Amino acid sequence: MHREKYTISTRQISLNVVQTEIESIRRKNISKTGLRVYKEGLIGCAGAIGSYREEALLKRALKSLQGNVRYGFELSKNQQRSKDLRRKFIDKKNILEEFSEFLERVKKAQPNFIFANKINLTEEEYQVQNDAGLDLTHADRVLEVGLLFKEKSSVNVMDGFAGFWGRDYDRELGVEEINKICNAYQNPVDLPKKKKLPVIFRSGDMVPFLKFLKDLEGNSYGSKSSLFSNKREQKIFSEDFTLYQSRNSSDTLLTPFFDVEGTTNNHDRYTLINDGVLMAPFTDKRAAEKYQLPVTGAAAAEYDGIPVIGRPHLTIKGSTKTAKELLGGEPGVLVMIASGGDFTPQGNFGSPVQLAFLFDGEKIIGKLPELKISSNVMDMYGKDFIGVSKDSMGPLMHDKYLMMHMEVSEI
Repeated sequence: MHREKYTISTRQISLNVVQTEIESIRRKNISKTGLRVYKEGLIGCAGAIGSYREEALLKRALKSLQGNVRYGFELSKNQQRSKDLRRKFIDKKNILEEFSEFLERVKKAQPNFIFANKINLTEEEYQVQNDAGLDLTHADRVLEVGLLFKEKSSVNVMDGFAGFWGRDYDRELGVEEINKICNAYQNPVDLPKKKKLPVIFRSGDMVPFLKFLKDLEGNSYGSKSSLFSNKREQKIFSEDFTLYQSRNSSDTLLTPFFDVEGTTNNHDRYTLINDGVLMAPFTDKRAAEKYQLPVTGAAAAEYDGIPVIGRPHLTIKGSTKTAKELLGGEPGVLVMIASGGDFTPQGNFGSPVQLAFLFDGEKIIGKLPELKISSNVMDMYGKDFIGVSKDSMGPLMHDKYLMMHMEVSEI
């Protein structure tokens, strides 16, 4: 019999913003522990929140073996690694005072708007240990400033979104981030008269990845229900397109470098598509064994649950060009809010865009009318793929610019 412990500790300070002022502050400090036992090809799980008695947790995990859940896969073993990304970029003791002053600056700079939503400082620590020599620990601390804005004269509940998120903070730079969105919002511009235009997403926006998240899932791929089934080792996208399943800290925030099964990868990435060639779908150990696929480390679970394939973070390999260079002098459509879009089984994509801006690669010029964007996954990452910029979307932003040509029209 083997034992494996999975622990998640979360500490968070959350500021609730109403009418551009901090209405309340909430502090959270939660530790969740899951104990998994493996015996004769079966798995049993039990969990606890906060303090617990080891003997009682083990007893419950052993009892759950009676559920006869099969798990005959080799445990991750003989690896010790620790990564701590936590840096002190803001004084937690003064966070209420700091963001009260920040919001006061925003209020003065943008008198035509009302702001609301959340400001979160989150710290998470993950650990997986077992009696086969595995001991992995990952810790991170991230600031998320996400403000919904509404023009005072507007009848809408909200008009847009402005903010920044990452492992850095500076008050002046933060105010500039809000200003550049709100200033552009107040400058309506026309959509360029072209059927196809460069469309620009945040590199961390999962909307343009939805087809990959569904059809590169190991069970979908292995059961032949995926658009990409039977296309492994075939070149089906642009040679400039490389897609990673990533747990690398330069690509992700608050994401451990290991999955819940303790699987790790070189450079904390697994290449799913390399220079346009499909290499593998993403898998956990169960799907990998069932369909004779490589284990990519995409397992997920509740802290007290059985591992299954999760929804991994997907990252495109960046180019050596800036956003300005990738656009080559052509203005693009910067997507800020696109809700309601999806891919068909055949790979066709369409989405309304509730908020978008005209962007020249350096400056957000003005607000575009509501739009519709459309394409096909093969074109988006094939002949119409432009690339991912080497520069980030702002000095406090973790995301970069993801660009591709798409059909764009006004709604």
